[in-house]
Amino acid sequence: MIPIRIAVAPAVAAWAFVGAAVAQGPPAAKKYAVVAPMAEGLNAVAINGKGDVVGFHWEPENGDPNILYEAPFLSRGAEIVRLPLLKTYTATFPAGVSDDGVVVGRASKPAPPQAYVYLRNQAFVWTADEGIRGLGAPEPDGASFATGVSRDGRRIAGIGVGDYRLRAVVWEPDGDGWKAVIVPDGDQLGSNVLAISPDGKRLAAVRKGKPTLWTEAAPGEWKSESLDGPENYIVPRAVNDAGRVVGFRNEGDGAYKAVVWTPGRGVEVLSPPPGFVHAQATAVNNAGVVVGQVDGPHGQLPGPRAFVYEDGRLRILDEGGPDFIWATAVNDAGQVTGVLEKEEEIHAEPPAEPEKKP
Repeated sequence: MIPIRIAVAPAVAAWAFVGAAVAQGPPAAKKYAVVAPMAEGLNAVAINGKGDVVGFHWEPENGDPNILYEAPFLSRGAEIVRLPLLKTYTATFPAGVSDDGVVVGRASKPAPPQAYVYLRNQAFVWTADEGIRGLGAPEPDGASFATGVSRDGRRIAGIGVGDYRLRAVVWEPDGDGWKAVIVPDGDQLGSNVLAISPDGKRLAAVRKGKPTLWTEAAPGEWKSESLDGPENYIVPRAVNDAGRVVGFRNEGDGAYKAVVWTPGRGVEVLSPPPGFVHAQATAVNNAGVVVGQVDGPHGQLPGPRAFVYEDGRLRILDEGGPDFIWATAVNDAGQVTGVLEKEEEIHAEPPAEPEKKP
């Protein structure tokens, strides 16, 4: 708690302060619970309303400590569930988890040089009861990605990949399976994430060079709008139920800037703390709390840190400690998850070489 500071006037002028408000410091920052199933080597990508997390953990491959791979997982409290491979695929990349444990993402496999492999990347859905299944791709697309899921697990957002183009797709339950629905005005995407709100009624991505928000006006009826501002001023990464979109943009000098777009208020560029030059916003909850990452100049201190932005104030998310370098997700309960990584030693100048013995 920040102590209350009371300004005391000299006795001769005490009358001037009768009835005046007591001066106080700024309110204490709200504390957030960081959900970290592993103490290091953690790359969590999503969290649901219960605090369940999906992501990756760097682990030795085949027991060899010199070779690490990203092991995909779902954590439910103290329970760690290893996500399986889709048949014939060699990698699983989770991207989202619903409140009832529906995990979505993409499965991937290698391809020979200069060879086309149909569904080399394929969107998948996994549940504890039914295991993992591929979602295919809407014709004539040859690949697909699932990039998020609604809180009730009944709408999956993603991308269909065709010849030199990306388009917005949602998958919805269809009997015992899922059907792909092409999002109207969702062609020519310019970003690789189709963000979905927790209620499943809003989508966001870059389309034809402009950040775009889709809203479901009635069941199955989508309305799209280009967010006000210049082209590419925001690459959306998340959207909440109120239509607040967060993401980043690339500046001409190579810096990243965290950006928030709010209906009725427009765009806001978040200023990083002193010493930091890069910022990316990666998630927003329904209270409007934004999380992401700030970083210093490339190859220099300060290193990357997780941040939280609320009530017009951006601060380092110290709750996760110095190794919490990126906040990737936040839920409505105020739980945050992200990337935990031991910081490598960074030298502003190359270290001096040891003296050579004669």
